[in-house]
Amino acid sequence: MYRFTLVAMAIGAAALTAGCGDKTSKTSNTNSASLPTTTSATPAPVPTVSHYRQAVTAWRSGDRDAAVAEFREAIAEDSTKLPPRLNLSRVLLEQGKAKDAIGELQQVLALDSTSGSAFRLLGRAHDVLGQTDSAVASYQHAIVLNDQDGWSMNNLGLVQIERGEYAEALKALSRAVELSSSATFRNTLGVALEHTGHYTAAVEAYKSALSADSGYTRASTNLTRVSALTEAPGTAAVDLAAQALEFMKEIEGWKTAKN
Repeated sequence: MYRFTLVAMAIGAAALTAGCGDKTSKTSNTNSASLPTTTSATPAPVPTVSHYRQAVTAWRSGDRDAAVAEFREAIAEDSTKLPPRLNLSRVLLEQGKAKDAIGELQQVLALDSTSGSAFRLLGRAHDVLGQTDSAVASYQHAIVLNDQDGWSMNNLGLVQIERGEYAEALKALSRAVELSSSATFRNTLGVALEHTGHYTAAVEAYKSALSADSGYTRASTNLTRVSALTEAPGTAAVDLAAQALEFMKEIEGWKTAKN
């Protein structure tokens, strides 16, 4: 009986040993199969810079020809986007190609007839071509679309000064400086004040422009010139707030006419 027990114990030990060996073997095989293998990874594609971004970069660097070419490529890729056409028209204006700019802006308005930027740029293009009636109409349309558009007001004032319509310019420019502390707006207002004989107010406008931009050469030159002028006796002080209010009433009239 003792011999039988010893034999049974020996057989059980052997079986246990064999079982442990199987488990170790399976674990070993599993670990071996899970080891990473070395493969050659496909390099990620290098993203290309869009034609629009290349155009903007070229424009900022002063290479207008390259900017025009890249803006045209961007338009060819997607002719429904407005920024490439608007910026192309800006570059064309800088190149003195106002007629080409008008062509691009007409395409913009065909896509979006409410683009105030397009009407403002149209005003610039018509002004360059000496078409002041069309320039005034374009700026007025831009202002009707956005009665907070100080740049269109400033540019309208400039055209009116060119046409000798100084009192009209004074109203538009008074409103422009209410909307922004831009040195450009204040300088243009000074020009209108100077032409209407309000030299004291013109001096203040030019000084204000220089306060906003101390390096503004044009305002400095204008200040030197007007400082030497003597205002006519009895010249009434100008009420710029009243001038601006008058201009806002005019805008309401334009809106009614458009409707």
